[in-house]
Amino acid sequence: MKIRIFLILFCLMMPFLSGCWSRVEVNDLAFVTATGIDKMEDGKIRVTLQIAIPRMLGAPGQGGFGGEKDIGTKAVWVVSEKGITVMDAYRKLQEKLPREIFLSHSRIIIIGEKMARAGVSPILDFFTRYREARMRSYVLFTKGEALKNLKFIPKFEKIPSEVMREEEERDMGLGVNLRDFTHMLVAEGVEPIASEIELVPSNVIRGEESPNQKSQSKVETNESLEGAAIFKKDKLIGWMNDREARGILWLHNKIKTGVITINIPKEKGHGKVSVQIFKSETKIIPILKRGELSLRVKVRVNADLYENSSKMDLSNPREVLFLEKKLGEAIEKRIQVTLDKAQNKFKSDIFGFGTAVQRKYPKEWENKFKARWDQEFPKLPAKINVDVTVDRTGLTKKSLMWEEKEFQK
Repeated sequence: MKIRIFLILFCLMMPFLSGCWSRVEVNDLAFVTATGIDKMEDGKIRVTLQIAIPRMLGAPGQGGFGGEKDIGTKAVWVVSEKGITVMDAYRKLQEKLPREIFLSHSRIIIIGEKMARAGVSPILDFFTRYREARMRSYVLFTKGEALKNLKFIPKFEKIPSEVMREEEERDMGLGVNLRDFTHMLVAEGVEPIASEIELVPSNVIRGEESPNQKSQSKVETNESLEGAAIFKKDKLIGWMNDREARGILWLHNKIKTGVITINIPKEKGHGKVSVQIFKSETKIIPILKRGELSLRVKVRVNADLYENSSKMDLSNPREVLFLEKKLGEAIEKRIQVTLDKAQNKFKSDIFGFGTAVQRKYPKEWENKFKARWDQEFPKLPAKINVDVTVDRTGLTKKSLMWEEKEFQK
């Protein structure tokens, strides 16, 4: 009797013990490292996948790359397909690939300008529903087509998407991932933003053009985070350059490090001073008085002096106070330029001022400001206060210019 009961229980448990029914072998997977989305002239959506080639990712001498000349040339395969939806293009891609597409390793999503201006909701709908998509994947936008960025061959990395990911993680961009972007899209009082990725010449200084650049048939390029993509709802409405994008980081309280260089006036020693930021904090404080709304932006910065080509004597506390004041004015100016452009040109609350108002004055937000925030934001007065503390001035208080002057005496 006991044996019979045991056999019955054993048979009932058998279906729950077969845990490998849906397994897929690693050798049967195509690992996607980055995805590009473009809108074509015929209205269809082109999906481009950057797929890693496992046998080419080994270390030199282990059956991987044959030498330096092979770096980045065969580590990935770029394949594209068009469809009426993202899923339609995805299905067509699967039909032409010998392995099953695996998106869980994709860390980058690049969306072309034409697709972004048409609206990114259909794109995000796919990535937020598909179970293999990673919400921590960085979302980037580019002028032109996303395809060109996925075909880029890097110098230092085997996989091109690693270049983009490392730039974002080194705080060179806005660091907006899929989860952040979708949150900004559905949240009240804030509009979406993301980093702009572009291919730039490696041997040309930003803002300048080499005299013989146009005559060169082939110019070495590198992928660089060049600015920010500005949205209104789910549609791209414009771009901010790299300097203006830093202003967005200040107002989003995302500045972790950076270099500030200021000019010292002639009466104070005439030269330049550079400091490196190692700590910063930004607070946005809404103020509602007599029905009138305003904002106060308070920024606290701690920095170290790294270069002083002026004749300022930083052993004098008054000189240090003067330097801190000038640094505060420089940071304030940078933030103000970005704020003015967002309010006057784009009229898009990319800073989340509305969210701050909602958090502090929830009733007033619901009854007065929520429905007409698009009209309130452009005329919202905001006062910026920056407090800079220079903690360390290096091993010497006086600059070499000052020491040379004393020596000549």
